[in-house]
Amino acid sequence: MNRTARRRLARWLAPALAAPILCLTLCTPACAQATTTVRTGSGFAISRATHIVTNAHVVTQCKAVRVLFGTQQASGRVLALDSEADLAVVQTSLSVPRTIAMRSSPALRLGESVIAFGFPLTGSLSQGGNLTTGNVSALAGLRDDPKYIQVTAPVQPGNSGGPLLDGGGNLIGVITAKLDALAVAKRTGDVPQNVNFAVRVDVLEAFLQDHKVAYDVAVTDSQLAVADVADMAKQASVRLECTPSGAPAGRPETVRAQAEPPFPPPPPDTPGRPAPVPSDAAQEQMLQQVEVTEVRTPYPGTAPAIRELAVVNRSPYSVLQITVGWLEGQSPRQCPGARSAYRGTKDLYVSLKSGQSGTTMGEFSEQAKYFCVLAAQFLPPGRAEGQPNSAPEASDPGQPQPAR
Repeated sequence: MNRTARRRLARWLAPALAAPILCLTLCTPACAQATTTVRTGSGFAISRATHIVTNAHVVTQCKAVRVLFGTQQASGRVLALDSEADLAVVQTSLSVPRTIAMRSSPALRLGESVIAFGFPLTGSLSQGGNLTTGNVSALAGLRDDPKYIQVTAPVQPGNSGGPLLDGGGNLIGVITAKLDALAVAKRTGDVPQNVNFAVRVDVLEAFLQDHKVAYDVAVTDSQLAVADVADMAKQASVRLECTPSGAPAGRPETVRAQAEPPFPPPPPDTPGRPAPVPSDAAQEQMLQQVEVTEVRTPYPGTAPAIRELAVVNRSPYSVLQITVGWLEGQSPRQCPGARSAYRGTKDLYVSLKSGQSGTTMGEFSEQAKYFCVLAAQFLPPGRAEGQPNSAPEASDPGQPQPAR
C-alpha cells in the first residue's frame, strides 16, 4: 500500500476507532405471561448471610426479584446497586450451600485459564446451569477500560451476573457483556469471535466495601480439575428473575448498549475495499437469487423466538447483509412484492460469497413462520481481480418461494 493509500485508510478508520464498539448485555427476557416480560440472569453467593452478587442491569427497576436454586426459590431484595460499575447485591432468605471467595493473589496474568458459570437461554438450556472455559485474552476492557477483563470463555444471554473463576475456584470477575458480533460485522465485514467481558474482582471488592457487605478472600496457590471447579460454582450460583416495572410485553430489555453511527464508507479508490453495487435493475434480478431455504428454531421456548435461517446466494456477487420480511398464518404461494404485506422486517448479517450457503440468526415474534428476502447488500468482486464495479446482467430466475 503506498503512502497516499495509507493516509486515506487512516482517515477512514479514525472515527471508527474513536467510537466505542457496541456491547450487548447478557440478560435474557423470558415470557412469563402475555402481559409482562421476565428478565433473567445469574448470580452467586459471597456471604453466609446469603448476599448474592449480580449485574446491576439484571435487577434494575424490578417490580419483583426471585432467586432460584435448584427446586428452591425465594424473593430477593436489592440491597445495593451501582449502574456505573454494573454491580448489585441482592439479599434473600434462600439457603445456598456454598459461597465463592475472591482471589486476593497472585495478580491475574494474561493467558490464565478461566471458567464461567451461569444460566443462559432460560427455557432452552439446562436449568442446572452451564459451564464454559477459556482464557484471559486482555487485562482491560474496550478501549483499555480498567474496570473489565476480556475473556474467551463463551457466554450467552442469561450469563449476566454469573461468576468468572480461576483454575483454583476463586473469583476473578463477574460476567457482564459480550461484543455485539452482528453490529461489528456490519461495520467491518468480519465476525468477531469469543470477545466477552467481566467486571474485575477489585472493582467488586471496592463496591462491597462501600456498602459494608462482608466477603471472603483466598490465595490461588493450586489448580483444580475443571469438574471440581464446576461443582463449587454450581453450589454457589443462583438464577435470578426480575419482573420489570412497566416493561412492555414481549420486549427484551437491553441496557448499557450504546449504538454509534456505522462506519463511514471507504474512499472509492481505497485498494481492496470495493464499493457496494448500486441499486439498479441488475441488482433487482440478483436479489431473486438470494433465498431463505429453511427456517429452524434452535432454542425452543425462548421469547422472543430465535430463528436460524438457512440462506443460499446464487448471485455472481457476494452478499454481506440481507433484509428479511416475515409472514404469519398459512404459507403463501410466493413472496409478496409489497413490504406492507409483511408483519415485520429485520436486517441480518450473512457474508456469503457467490455460490455459498450459510446460516444466520435473529429474534422474531413467536408467530413469525415464513420468511422472504426483501433486500440485500451486494459487494462486487475486488478490483484486484479485474472485475467491473457494477452489477452484471442476470437472467430472471423467477419469484422465490417463502421458507418456513
